[in-house]
Amino acid sequence: MNAPPVARPALPPIWVLALAVSGANVGISILSPAIPDMRASLMATADEAQLVLGAFMVMLGLGQLGAGTLSDRIGRRPVLVYGSLLFTLSGLGAMMATSVELLIAMRVLQGAGAATCMAMGRVIISDSFKSTEAGRQMSTITMFQSVVPLLGFAFGGMLADLVGWRGSVGLMVATASIVFLASLLLLAESRDRSIPPVPAARILGVYGRLIVTPLFITNAALSASVTAAFFAMGGFLPYEFKRLGATAFEFGLYFSATPFGYMVGNSFSRSLGPRFGLDRVAYGGSLSSVVAMSGLVAAAAADVGSQLLISVFLFAYGVANGLVVANALVGAIRAAGPHSGAATGLCGAVQMGASAALGSIIIALGGDTDFVLAISICWLVTASGAWCGRSALKRGAAAS
Repeated sequence: MNAPPVARPALPPIWVLALAVSGANVGISILSPAIPDMRASLMATADEAQLVLGAFMVMLGLGQLGAGTLSDRIGRRPVLVYGSLLFTLSGLGAMMATSVELLIAMRVLQGAGAATCMAMGRVIISDSFKSTEAGRQMSTITMFQSVVPLLGFAFGGMLADLVGWRGSVGLMVATASIVFLASLLLLAESRDRSIPPVPAARILGVYGRLIVTPLFITNAALSASVTAAFFAMGGFLPYEFKRLGATAFEFGLYFSATPFGYMVGNSFSRSLGPRFGLDRVAYGGSLSSVVAMSGLVAAAAADVGSQLLISVFLFAYGVANGLVVANALVGAIRAAGPHSGAATGLCGAVQMGASAALGSIIIALGGDTDFVLAISICWLVTASGAWCGRSALKRGAAAS
């Protein structure tokens, strides 16, 4: 008598995972235009107002480490359910905050909840789909993710004008609550239960092995390099656009060319990944990012940059990022073997850490006044990423 077939878990709804991963972007892009209104409302200093964003970013990086490792022990679904609940409840606390200190505390918790949602959305994709299909679905998610800052920077100020900064936080609460309800009602556990969880005492050992696994670290570094350059440009390009005579609103429109290009690149990646392989597409995207950044360096060095010309190169850089990020993340997660949750968290932490560090270094070196210096540093970072992409391609081919 034949044994009954083992039922496979239903594939997760992609829109739920896309919304989970995008929650972090909602937490950054929607609130940024409302910071002046929030500062005036709570009588906060400039440093305190900046910490409202900074505290969220720090926890967004650190939280992914804990969430990924915890999910390897107890499963993806409970971590996502409780993480999205934390994101929702802390958002309500932030919306009702009567002091900037309380708001910062709630933003720390929001960052931890958003980090959990981001990490679990990515690792569930890796769990649920085969290699090339995982890359295609990850591209779908990151393409959706790119729409959030595109709309956030364009309309975040309008929302703040209409309903104030508390309304902006309220939109985050609505997003987080949808993720909570959907993960509670629609998602099945995706972790392979045949793989025993890592004992708590060995967790640091898992991270130690990951950072010396060449295929993991080259893919993670590639993804982090292009992401860090993007966030760094968001810190120093406003000064260059102001020098060129652009208003803040005009800068927002021109800079949105980057996430728009990112969306286009992810669309290309969905079809190119299955045809050419994830490593080849990621490496090709890394080379394209160097080309786009070289155009910005050349324009800056020759002092022929204009708002439109910079925007064209930003669009090209965004397309390249769309080819790199999803495929490199899947490559890093696959290289981790049974420790995919820990790998997802570590990738997210590396991305956020590299982004914060690069932006701070560039501003500390005078990048707010020296555009050539700032964009040259970004070129070096993207060129290093291309080297990592080449190394990942060669190592991936050798391992297959």
